[in-house]
Amino acid sequence: MNNSKKDRTWRDREAVRKTILQGSNPDLVIRNGSLVNVLTDEVLDRDVAVKNGRVARVAADLDCYAEKADLVVDAEGLYLTPGFVDAHLHIESSMLAPSKFAELMAGKGVTAAFYDPHEIANVSGLKGVRWMYNQIERSPFNGFLTVPSCVPASTPELETTGASFGREEIDEALGWEGTAALGEMMNYPGVINGDPETVEKLKLARAHGLPIEGHASGLVGKELDCYAAMGIDSDHEAVTKEEGVERARKGLWTLVREGSGWADLTEVVRALTETDISPNRFCLVTDDRDPIDLLEEGGVDHTLRRGIEEGLEPVTAIRLATLNPATRFGLDHELGAIAPGRRADINLIRNLETLEVEATFLGGQSVEEIDWPQDRGSELTGKLEIAPNLAPELFRLSEGERDYGIKVHQNDIMTEKLDLAGYESEDSSLDRCAVLERHNGTGNVGRALVEGFGLADGAMASTVAHDSHNMIVLGSNEEDMAVAARHLEQTGGGQAVARNREIVASVELPIAGLMSNQDPEELAESLERVQEAVSAIGARLPQPMMILTSLALAVIPEVRLTDKGLVDVNKQEIVH
Repeated sequence: MNNSKKDRTWRDREAVRKTILQGSNPDLVIRNGSLVNVLTDEVLDRDVAVKNGRVARVAADLDCYAEKADLVVDAEGLYLTPGFVDAHLHIESSMLAPSKFAELMAGKGVTAAFYDPHEIANVSGLKGVRWMYNQIERSPFNGFLTVPSCVPASTPELETTGASFGREEIDEALGWEGTAALGEMMNYPGVINGDPETVEKLKLARAHGLPIEGHASGLVGKELDCYAAMGIDSDHEAVTKEEGVERARKGLWTLVREGSGWADLTEVVRALTETDISPNRFCLVTDDRDPIDLLEEGGVDHTLRRGIEEGLEPVTAIRLATLNPATRFGLDHELGAIAPGRRADINLIRNLETLEVEATFLGGQSVEEIDWPQDRGSELTGKLEIAPNLAPELFRLSEGERDYGIKVHQNDIMTEKLDLAGYESEDSSLDRCAVLERHNGTGNVGRALVEGFGLADGAMASTVAHDSHNMIVLGSNEEDMAVAARHLEQTGGGQAVARNREIVASVELPIAGLMSNQDPEELAESLERVQEAVSAIGARLPQPMMILTSLALAVIPEVRLTDKGLVDVNKQEIVH
């Protein structure tokens, strides 16, 4: 923490102390409400006084403070809860610039989040992470960085990435004020097998006195023990009741996820509703939420409502998205409860079952009165460096590229290696797919045939393509694929659908090809048009664009497509 921030924090605390002792000039008093005390799991009739953005008094009757307050709010018939806290998310998944994301979330009662910007790190490296960090720091929103730990996600032999985020970058970012942890360690084989480079990253985090976020997909038993033994103490990848229980029993914070593509809460929350284990090591999170879902349903406030629907007692559920995340990151002296000295992040709620947020105070200020700063993304915008000639011929497969393809599943992101022997060259069940390197101007293009989308005509393209975010294009014909790719090249990134050689829908994401400065409503409207257009060209899969963006993820079995070709993930080698 720099000196100016340290000084301001203690000036604020001194002002709070004087207000408590002297009963003088609080900025805000909230009266007649029912306080949800997540520290003791009680609901109490209490007034709250606020000074310099922090809670001063919490007591049954604060008339003497109210008489001198700048603002008095009557909360009769309302519950006071701490502002909601999301313990794990990726802002880039919202497609919103950081301040737009923060403003939207604060309007839904979410006042703090622990964010891992590994998407922008893959595209722009330390410059991108620093940009996002700076935008959050300029905002009144409580955003805490968890430093990306696995950039790139796969080896240079398998794909071309936009940036590397190695030891030096991690060490620097771990030292920034506002950094809360080392971000999710996806390289669990490296952890389990003691890979020196991976272990060095873990040691760096602990040397900075920071916790380490986990990503232990599918790990149980001895492998999970190995993973936890290396100092990793959380995981958001549990998908069953049993995995949730095991993680909690082994000292891992279990982060129960309800995202746009990963809705695990129904099963994992049974670890609490069907057993007697303590909820003290559980948090509710979103991980990834798209702008449509954020607007229509919310962020971690939606996860909270879902938890209550699935049987969590409301006060317990609220603790899982307030005090528990703050405690997990060692910040419960600052966040997560309405108590003296904590930041005055307070929601006024009509009903504890439905969690309708009537008003939110962020640092003691109504979110409706906050002047949110605008993000400056110009340093991360510009022309994509892709193949020099985006003609239809670029998407034409060679004979060798027709030997094996990709079969996608209907209900998850897993894939299978498809033997194309016996398939006709123009089989209507097969779509063409290409990944175009867009970061370094190599001109690399990987091509493959894909079964499962079943496009009737047209093409779809995206510069959101996890994790390296090269441009991915899928189509029934090469001409529409070229049209969609050229459009994204000209706009600086985003998603597009082409049909009959014309763009029929698109969403522009000029910030690193991942995010937009548009307002959430405008962005969601564009994204809805893209989804409608994808359906209109015949895509049979649920969430087809989301499945497309994962086809380049060269760490998820069984086969994926990168700019260097078709990858056998299990063998970690190029098929063609």
